[in-house]
Amino acid sequence: MIQNTNPRHEAYCAFMRRHRETVWRVCWHFARHGRGDRSDRMARTEDMAQEVWIVLWLKFDQLNPEYNERQQRRWLERLARSVLIDLYRRADPEPEPITDEMADTIPLPGLDYAECLYDLLAALPPEEEQLMRLRLEGYDAAEIAARTGLSRDTIYQRINRIMKKLRIINGTD
Repeated sequence: MIQNTNPRHEAYCAFMRRHRETVWRVCWHFARHGRGDRSDRMARTEDMAQEVWIVLWLKFDQLNPEYNERQQRRWLERLARSVLIDLYRRADPEPEPITDEMADTIPLPGLDYAECLYDLLAALPPEEEQLMRLRLEGYDAAEIAARTGLSRDTIYQRINRIMKKLRIINGTD
C-alpha cells in the first residue's frame, strides 16, 4: 500500500474504515430492487458502494468536522441515498418506490475494499490517473476528450480498462 501523509487523505481513509458497514447496508437495501439472484445483488451492491465512495471523496470537505459519530453516519446515509437515487433515475426513468423498511438480513461485505480511492488512483500511471480524476470530477467522455486531445471512443475504452485495472488492484475482480 502506498503511504500518504495528506491529512485529508488520512481523514477520508479513517472515515471509510469506520463507516464501511453503513455504506454497505444502504447499498444492499437499494440493490434489492433489481432482478437476479443473490450474487447479482452482491455485484450491484459492490458497484453502488464504489459509486458512493467516489462521491464521498469528492464531497468529503462538506462533512462538518464538529459532527459526532452518529451525525457523521446520518450525513453519510443521506449522501449515499442521494447517490443511489441518482443512479436509479439514470437507469430507469420510473423506478419502483424505495422505502426505508428492511425486508431481509443484510450481509456484511465479504471482501476488503481498498484503504481508499486516493491510494488506488496513486497506483495508476500518470496518464490513467489524470483520466480518472477528470471522470471523478464529473467530466463526461466528450469533455475529457476535448481536454486531452483523445477521441471520445478512446476515452470510453481507456476508462473501462482503468476500472478493470482498479478492480484487480483492489482485489474485487
